[in-house]
Parts: sequence; structure tokens; C-alpha cells
Amino acid sequence: MSNLFSETWMKEFATFWNADKEIAQNLNGQRFNAKVGYGFLNANHPIGLLVILHGKVKDAELYRGQNLDWDLRADIEDWQSWLREGLGLARLGFVVAHEKLQFQTGDYRKILRTPRLATAFLRSFDLMSKVTTKFVVSPENILLKN
Repeated sequence: MSNLFSETWMKEFATFWNADKEIAQNLNGQRFNAKVGYGFLNANHPIGLLVILHGKVKDAELYRGQNLDWDLRADIEDWQSWLREGLGLARLGFVVAHEKLQFQTGDYRKILRTPRLATAFLRSFDLMSKVTTKFVVSPENILLKN
């Protein structure tokens, strides 16, 4: 069991991602290559990072100042809820509209307008739920904004 978005957690997430044919096919079909950060709303930067190339995770690590194409943020309680209960398309619209899931970088409208991207995005939450997770935010993992 590892802390949400820790390096160990990101690597386990990447293993599930790369083993899943659906997500890779949907993203590769859209020529999706990206650096995606994951973290918490009140932080200076994300914690975890996936580097996706042709729909597959090339690297899974801690964020170390890399330029991001996507930066997804939410409160720990919301991450916990989505990883336990899932995040369907209807719920995605709600959480984005109510700023529970914030895209610090990246265009969520592009995801919603492109069925293959929306399918892959929602599938990523299903895959996250497979990672054995401790929902702990430690001072080492998060720098709060002033």
C-alpha cells in the first residue's frame, strides 16, 4: 500500500495502465502523447507524473518541475471518492463544473468533445482504483500555496 501519487503509487498505476488495451488503443488512435501531473488543489505543484507516449506510460515518477501538458488537481477527499466509486461521464461534468476536479494545465473541453479521449480519461480513473492506496497527504509531498 502506498501514498496516493507517490512514486511507488505512480509506478503501480502505470503497470495497470500499460496492461490495459482499451486505454492504449483509444489514446494511440488520437496520437495522444503527454506529460500528466496529478496532485492536490492547494499545492504549488503536482506530486505524481505520467509520461505517456503513443497511449502507453513511458515513465511514472514524482513531479520534478517538468513542463506539463495536463495537470489534474482535486482535494484528497474527492480523489478518495473517485477511486472508490468511479467517475462516469455524468459525474465528470458535475465535478468539472463545480471545480472539484481542476485542470491547472490542459483543456478539459477537448476531452469532453472527443469520445476516445473521454473514454480513456474515465478509464484512467478505473485503473487508479486498482492501485492499493493510502490516502495520506504528508508535508513532504505537498507544499501549500500562501
